[in-house]
Amino acid sequence: MAASSIKINRDSDRPLYLQVADELRGQIETGALPAETRLPASRTLAKKLGVNRITIVNAYSELEAEGLVLTKVGSGTYVAPAKPALAADDRPPELSRWRGPLALRRQWNAGQMMQEMMRLARHPGVISFAGGAPASDFLPVNEFRRAINDVLRRDGAEALQYEEAAGYYPLREKIADMLARRNINVRAEDILITAGCQQAADIALRVLTRGSESVLVVEDPCYLGLLNLITARQITPIGVPMDEYGLLTDRLEQVILRHRPRLIYVTPSFHNPTGLTMPLDRRQSLLEIATRYGVPILEDSSYVGLRYEGKTLPSLKSMDHEDIVFYAGGFSKTLVPGIRIGYLIAPAILQERMIATKQTADILTSPLNQRALYTYLCTEDFDAHLALVQREYKLRRDVMVAAAERYFPDSARWRVPEGGIYLWVEMDPGGPTATELYLTAINYNVAFSIGSVFSASGSFAHAMRLNFATPPPDDIEEGIRRLGKAWHERLAQHSVSGSQLRRQRSAIEFL
Repeated sequence: MAASSIKINRDSDRPLYLQVADELRGQIETGALPAETRLPASRTLAKKLGVNRITIVNAYSELEAEGLVLTKVGSGTYVAPAKPALAADDRPPELSRWRGPLALRRQWNAGQMMQEMMRLARHPGVISFAGGAPASDFLPVNEFRRAINDVLRRDGAEALQYEEAAGYYPLREKIADMLARRNINVRAEDILITAGCQQAADIALRVLTRGSESVLVVEDPCYLGLLNLITARQITPIGVPMDEYGLLTDRLEQVILRHRPRLIYVTPSFHNPTGLTMPLDRRQSLLEIATRYGVPILEDSSYVGLRYEGKTLPSLKSMDHEDIVFYAGGFSKTLVPGIRIGYLIAPAILQERMIATKQTADILTSPLNQRALYTYLCTEDFDAHLALVQREYKLRRDVMVAAAERYFPDSARWRVPEGGIYLWVEMDPGGPTATELYLTAINYNVAFSIGSVFSASGSFAHAMRLNFATPPPDDIEEGIRRLGKAWHERLAQHSVSGSQLRRQRSAIEFL
């Protein structure tokens, strides 16, 4: 197969990696590329086509997920043997749009793409808005050191021994007290300590779903870590669109009736990646629909403590009278990400199964970290720390928004989030994609997260997520300036390419 036979249109709205996949798919289906044909190495083909290696990696991934090619470790990528087509009755519902394998393959591609982009973002001199971490500047290092030392002096070797699988009981009591301030009334016995909020979500998935037989409803776009869990568990995700008020509940009811999902995953406050907050009436509608059809909700509260303005809204869990909401929380975004402590609240009838599932994952969460966190939370330091990060993150958000107004093209669109750590920026759908912009931006030593990696359906190619919490204000200003410069450059190239194509078409028509 000659690389020159692949034609790509840089003026097209369709991402380059999908164009490459389309070309190769056509050659495979017509027999131009017969079974067992070895495809060029991704680096080689990327060089010949004048594209980034990520483009070829993702094109091959698309084809592999479709079963059209196979990767042989140490050997390369080959055209796979043909398979018989599915009978009509064997096709899953809405095959043309969602397709279980399609949804899974997109997330596998997203993870691979994200790894490559994060690698580029770690290069020296790069200002990165790509990660999901809080700012290192405000981590309470000295206070947490004191807490660890106090625990070791007080508890000695007991702090280094095995702990109850459900978690250190005094910490569970303390969390129950903290949740009571949010009108979530639970007992310590209702709380399972986990290794972060993501493990809490994973445990809920493992208990409530049954692999590829299960459907999970997610917001579209959605938290990438959750999408990766879905992929690992071979669960079929169905993405429900969002508007400026969050998940569209009228669409949700249609999905429930058609697909009978096992679980609904939502982040009502300061959604990742969009930063949106679901208003009270939408929360009530969501809870009413889920209750009517008996579909559990997994509520992710990772960012709920990071509100900078606006009215505090009740959680779904606090409004739940049917015990249908699972509530996942943690301290990674508000306190210390490295201690990896989260928690999961589940209906009492499932507590034993949750604990047993936790034990199969890692037996228990670090006893020393649990006791140190409890000791820290018993002081007044946490409230002071939370007030500090709320003030500083609001400042950084405002710096980013002001810089975006100065440096981004007029076509850029965003909503200022009331909390959380992300700004979701939508690009002109007629212009370059976020992936294309990234490849230019990295040359200006600035990085971000592209929107499509957060989508169960592969949408949001013209969107990006920017973390405003991690970089200091001066870096935010400079990074947005660089990104704006890269964006204007990419727009100019896109415009020139479009003009050249139009001239070529005119010349052909004249001839």
